[in-house]
Amino acid sequence: MPRWKELPDSLDPLSRQLIVRLRELKDRSGLSLHALENKTGYSRSSWARYLNGRAIPPHAAIEELARACDADPATLLVLHETAEPERRQDEAPGTAGPPPTSARTAESAPPDTEPPAAEPPHPARRRPHPAVLIAAALVVALAGAVLLAVSPWRDDSRATTSATANSWMPGRTYPCHVHRVDGLLTAGYSAASDGEYQVSSRGRPVMEIQCLLRERGFSPGDIDGIYGPATESAVKRFQTEHRLDTGHGQPPLAVDGIVGAHTWGVLRK
Repeated sequence: MPRWKELPDSLDPLSRQLIVRLRELKDRSGLSLHALENKTGYSRSSWARYLNGRAIPPHAAIEELARACDADPATLLVLHETAEPERRQDEAPGTAGPPPTSARTAESAPPDTEPPAAEPPHPARRRPHPAVLIAAALVVALAGAVLLAVSPWRDDSRATTSATANSWMPGRTYPCHVHRVDGLLTAGYSAASDGEYQVSSRGRPVMEIQCLLRERGFSPGDIDGIYGPATESAVKRFQTEHRLDTGHGQPPLAVDGIVGAHTWGVLRK
């Protein structure tokens, strides 16, 4: 676990709490800055600035970090939204400093010219009521306690987060958390039990097939939701070894590299 630098004193308490939570998530995931760059699309230097408190990560970066660490981003996003008004208030310009442009223009204008009319002042931003901030902080603290209790970032967790289970994007790889529901194996990506999937198929059902193959000892390579040659080869090996495991009165599996109803049934046993 890295020894983190002290956070800047200029950070407001809510932003400081957000950065601490992000550090904890990265530490528990075991990911390096280089791995975060590959998994999130944000550079190592960006993550170094975010995690050392020199810049506040944007909403999308927090979502990507949670996805890369197989964690639910909801608590982090609530804290990010809660800290945002506090940061805006702290960054609002003070009364000190050089006079506005209109005032300098008036001072330097010749005596026989009329100074330009001053622009109307902008309305002051309303600072959130302290009671609202306190209530939001309590909600975040409670959600954080729940997050620590369930430990969604642990590799042996059997819970698949909704953000992972309900999304698929080409070019990414996904984790497998295979368990049994009503006696049948599932990875949580798809409840498919029929239909045919073969080379050129894509999406969550393919991720489900890849996870079940890996669980049964037939590695398809990366869990990427793309039914390519490696997945087809793993399906054929599985069909060859389990071709007679279809049950009484059922025909043996065809060794064709296609996942249909019969292969689904044997995969989920």
